[in-house]
Amino acid sequence: MANEYEMAKLISNAVAVTKVVLARLRFLAVFVIAGLVVGYWDDIKNHVDKWTRPDVPPDMLAAHSDIEYYCAMHPQVIRTAPGDCPICGMPLIKRKKGEQQVLPADVMSRVQLSPQRVAMAGIATTLVESRELTRTIEAIGVVDYNESAFAQLSARVSGRVDQLMLRYVGQPVKMGDPVYSLYSPEVYTAIRDYLNARKRVNDMLTKSNDDLKMDAGDLYNASMQRLVLWGITREQLDAIDAEFDKTGNVETHLLVSSPIDGTLVAKNVLEGAYLEVGATPFTIADLSTLWVQAKIFESDIPLIHIGQTAKIAVESLPGASFTGKVTYLDFALDPQTRTLNARVEVGNADMKLRPGMFANVHFELPITAELLQAGLPRAQPATAESSPYAQPYAAALKRYLFAQKQLAADSGEQVSSALHETAALMEPLKADANLLPLVEHFTAAVHKTMNRDLAGLREAFKDVSQAMIDVGKAAKIPSDSPAVSIYRCPMAKADWLQPNGETSNPYYGSKMLTCGSAVEPLPKAQVVPAATPNTATQKLLAVPRSAVIDTGKRKIVYVQSGEGIFDMKQIQTGPMASGDWYPVISGLSEGDRVVTRGAFLIDAEDRLNPAAAAKPEGAN
Repeated sequence: MANEYEMAKLISNAVAVTKVVLARLRFLAVFVIAGLVVGYWDDIKNHVDKWTRPDVPPDMLAAHSDIEYYCAMHPQVIRTAPGDCPICGMPLIKRKKGEQQVLPADVMSRVQLSPQRVAMAGIATTLVESRELTRTIEAIGVVDYNESAFAQLSARVSGRVDQLMLRYVGQPVKMGDPVYSLYSPEVYTAIRDYLNARKRVNDMLTKSNDDLKMDAGDLYNASMQRLVLWGITREQLDAIDAEFDKTGNVETHLLVSSPIDGTLVAKNVLEGAYLEVGATPFTIADLSTLWVQAKIFESDIPLIHIGQTAKIAVESLPGASFTGKVTYLDFALDPQTRTLNARVEVGNADMKLRPGMFANVHFELPITAELLQAGLPRAQPATAESSPYAQPYAAALKRYLFAQKQLAADSGEQVSSALHETAALMEPLKADANLLPLVEHFTAAVHKTMNRDLAGLREAFKDVSQAMIDVGKAAKIPSDSPAVSIYRCPMAKADWLQPNGETSNPYYGSKMLTCGSAVEPLPKAQVVPAATPNTATQKLLAVPRSAVIDTGKRKIVYVQSGEGIFDMKQIQTGPMASGDWYPVISGLSEGDRVVTRGAFLIDAEDRLNPAAAAKPEGAN
């Protein structure tokens, strides 16, 4: 029994040991098999694909089919049936067998993203539509003198300053007021020669020698022109003539008068000082209008035009605002600041603005198609002064000059009728309260020419001419018209108007035709600024700034053309409007949907995966 028990025990132990060994061998076999599978996985997978591959593999197009489906992001994925890309999950795109995707001519490239990637990138789009656009342009400027109302009284003849009428800077002065009295032996001699020549001309009337008359007239003209060139006015010549006729005395001093209304802004002389020719003892400026020299950035230049309104503010006057108009644009940019100088003329009747002040200049304007297409406006001449009556006065002046020529030709034919036509043409000038009495005086003088012989017409023509001169100095003549000057006759002691050139004396005609000389030109009215382009409110196609990618060479946007499909397009825009909107000149149509958030991510995807980008139509 003992032996059987021992034998059973041994068998039981052997079985247990065998089970343990087999269990450990199975565990080891699992590890070995797992290692082999991992090590030879690619080979196993290839064999499985080979054994399970159908006769027409899905990655190959069936020979009998003309249609295939591909992934825009992974062109190597091609299927015979619609579905999703196994790599990115995007829907496959249908095309003919072997056909490369061709984009419209205005599409530079196309990017397709899966819905998951669109959501992860936070891409948002906005509809392109027309809207009203305005632009506020801000510029820094400096207040400056109005150069068209700025006068330096240069000494035209040397001499001693015996009396100053303007004694301190800031003193106001009116046009024609005496500024200083100058003693000069040259002036005294010239006035004496003028008076002698005048007397000789008057004496010539009783003589019949034409050569002597001509010589006397030429001498008078030359002596008077010398005084006029030194700055002696018509009124001063009248005073010199009157004093000589009354007392026989010759004026010893030259009174220098102010050529404009204004304020003395510089004084460089004291009483008793000796002035040389060319010295500038006084500078007078009219401060009722000033210029603001505004600096316009290059991108804003197309929006600034002659005649445009601007709002001006200065730091020393918080809350105060001044209105001005653009009267000039420079021809070239400042190479240092890359800005264009725009001259804004502003009224300063209350004298609050002062030259040298810094100013903030604001231009508020709606953006219109006309502005976008205008490009750079042509610079135009400074336009500091204009007259609405210059044109009608110029039309009337033509009829007056006809009468003047008739009288100079010793003819009274049609003189009275021409002067009546002149009066009729000046009727529009009566709308101005300042011109009304002058025009009425002219009309009354014209009535005195009716039913007169030649001598009577010449006598009446003195008053007519003086009235015509008074109206012309107030109304002015157009800046582009030929120059017309006031001529002086020493014998008739009267003036007349005629175009610059050889003297044609209407008071004596052929007897002393060339006697008399120009003493003062008629003032001209400068050209009225060009009208501001039509700035009525318009709606223009616009895209937000966030949609535009500026590469430096071009501006591009991404337009959504389908679900997850974005086309790159090049656009042309105008200057940015308020609210960060670009007006669209070309490249987009109303109803397009542009990417406004995530455009840079789409652009990065396009650049990182250029193989996926389709070519535009016509590209090789």
